[in-house]
Amino acid sequence: MGLTIEVAGQATKRGIIPRQPTPDRLLADAQEWIDREHGQAVRSMRRDRTPAGAIELTVDLHPAAEPVTIAADAAGRVRAWAEVTAVGPGYHTFIARLLERLGATLGIVWLEDPGAARPADMVAGERARGQAREQLLERGDVERAHLESLGQLLGRVLELRRAGDTGIHVGLRPGTRFSSDGAIVTPLGPRDDDWLDRAARDARVARDIRPWWLDAMDAQYHLQRSLCIMWTEIRWRPPTDDAEVATFDEALRHLRRALPMDPSLPYPWREWQELISLRGVSDPIEHRVTPRAASAGASPTPIGYRRRPITVVQEGWSLEVPGDFSEHRTSEEWRGRDRGRAVTLAGGVIGTERDPMPPETFLAEIAPSLGDSVLNHRDGELLGTARIGTDASSGIEVAVLEGYAAVPGRGAAIRIVFDEATDWQWAVNLWRSLRPA
Repeated sequence: MGLTIEVAGQATKRGIIPRQPTPDRLLADAQEWIDREHGQAVRSMRRDRTPAGAIELTVDLHPAAEPVTIAADAAGRVRAWAEVTAVGPGYHTFIARLLERLGATLGIVWLEDPGAARPADMVAGERARGQAREQLLERGDVERAHLESLGQLLGRVLELRRAGDTGIHVGLRPGTRFSSDGAIVTPLGPRDDDWLDRAARDARVARDIRPWWLDAMDAQYHLQRSLCIMWTEIRWRPPTDDAEVATFDEALRHLRRALPMDPSLPYPWREWQELISLRGVSDPIEHRVTPRAASAGASPTPIGYRRRPITVVQEGWSLEVPGDFSEHRTSEEWRGRDRGRAVTLAGGVIGTERDPMPPETFLAEIAPSLGDSVLNHRDGELLGTARIGTDASSGIEVAVLEGYAAVPGRGAAIRIVFDEATDWQWAVNLWRSLRPA
C-alpha cells in the first residue's frame, strides 16, 4: 500500500488590478518561496513545460524520495502530488504542511473534489490500488498508516524471501539496482533474515529503514539523511564534477549538523573520515572525526552500495556497470563515465502491444549503418549486433563500440567509448550483457 499526498486547487487573482497569474509566474513564485522557506532541505528544483502546455515544478527534497511535483495551467488549475511512503511520517507531514503554507501564501485555494484532499485534510490522502481514499487528519493516524503500509510490504517481502529471492529492494528510487548480501536492500543499508522475521511480526521494528520518522529535523533526521546519500549516491572515489561535489558536501553538511545536536548517535566514523579525505578539502569538524575513526573497528559491511557494481534500468533494459560511474539520466537515455570509459544507453518499445516487432526486423532496420564487419550475439530471444571502430571528431582518436540489442517488442542502442585499446573485450562483454529489465 503506497501513501501519496495529492491535492488540486485553483489559483486566485491577485494584485492591485486583480489578475490571475500565468502558470510560469505562479510556479516561479512557488520556487522562490520554497527556496526561501525550505532551502536547506532542497536538493534541486526545475520548471518544465508539459506537452499539454502546463508548467510543472519538480522539487527534490530528500535522497530517499521521488521529487514533489506541482503543476499549473493557463486556467489557474493547480495540482500537487508526492509519494511519501519510502521516507516516513516525518516527511509525510512536512510535505503536507509545505503545500498548505504554499497555498496560503500564493493564493491557491485547495478544492474539495473526488480527487483531492480538503484544506483541513492536508496531512494526506491515502491512495491504495483499487481502494477508496481515506483522509488522514492526525499525526497518530499518519504514523498508523505508515506502520500498516510497512506491515503489508514486509509480508510480501517475506513471501518473496521464502521463495528464494535475495537483495529485495525496499524503499529505493527506481532506475538503479544495488547488489548486496542482505536479505533486503533499503536506503539505510541492507537488513538480514533475522531482522526481516522480527519486522514482519512487528512493523515497528521496521521504522529503522524509514529515514524520517519523527516530525522534527533533529540529529537523527540529519544523520539518516546523510546515511541515505552515503549508501546510495556516493561514489567512493574523489568527486569528478560539480554534481558529485554537491553530493559529498550535502552528506558532510548533515553529519556536521547532527553531531552537536546529539553526540551519542552511532555515527559512521570511518566512512565520515573517508568522505573528508576523498573530498580533499579541510573540514571544520575533522579534528573530532579523525580520532573516532582511528579507534572504530572495521565494519563487516562498509557503507556504500556503489562500492560494488550496480545495475542500471533504462526504458525496459538493464545493464551492469561499475558502481563508481558518474551518471546522467533523461527520459530518453542514460549516460555513465569514468576513467577513460563512457557508456550511453537508450531503449524503448518497438512495434505495438498487439503486434510487437521481432528483433530481426528491428536490427534489419536500424543496424545496416554498422556495415558488414559486425559482431553478432544471440541469447534465447535476444539478438544483438555491434561494430567496433574509432572516432576522432573530438580531436583525439578513441575506440567506439556501437551496438544494438532486441527482444520481441523492445529494442536498445548502446554506445561505448573507451580510450585504451585493451578495453575492447570489456566493451564487447558490456554490450552482450544487455538484458530486458
